[in-house]
Amino acid sequence: MAAAGRLTSLPAKAREHVTAILTGRDLTQTSLKEVRGELEKRLGVSTGALDACREEIKDITTAEIARLQAEGEGAGEESADDAALTSDSAPTEAAAVAAAVAAKAAAKASSSAAARGKKRAAPAAAEVEQPPAGKAKGKGGTKEKQKNLMSRATFLEKAIGFQATLGDKPMKLPPKVFSTGSCGF
Repeated sequence: MAAAGRLTSLPAKAREHVTAILTGRDLTQTSLKEVRGELEKRLGVSTGALDACREEIKDITTAEIARLQAEGEGAGEESADDAALTSDSAPTEAAAVAAAVAAKAAAKASSSAAARGKKRAAPAAAEVEQPPAGKAKGKGGTKEKQKNLMSRATFLEKAIGFQATLGDKPMKLPPKVFSTGSCGF
């Protein structure tokens, strides 16, 4: 099961631990890395031992967040009359934000799991933005853009060397061509 202190699969009680870790936490401020670190502590394994199980932990965590928020929404509907009586709407807004974050995470997890290993479809020709005429595109576009600009020879003819002081040492900086083929001082 473990190779050099790393787990290749999660123990059966990992789901219970994730539930306990997430219960009562601010889900908008909790990252998967924090959950994995806390899970490593609870399972008594070294830091980084669950790195191979990231996807499985992510799936369990997003499912648990969705479950917790579904419970929160159910409780929120029951106490809607009580919430109308109170003037402080900050907790309700925080719950709404947490629900939105969890729904987004759950949707992302389900869509990424479905698309795993599949290539994206190429966009239709009408959807691809065409560059305006006269503008270069793709590889070699830089050369096309720069062909009317200054050449190396023109630079070396027109550039005037100057003197700069670094620290307390004056240095002459003549124009030159570097080993890469670019020009400068």
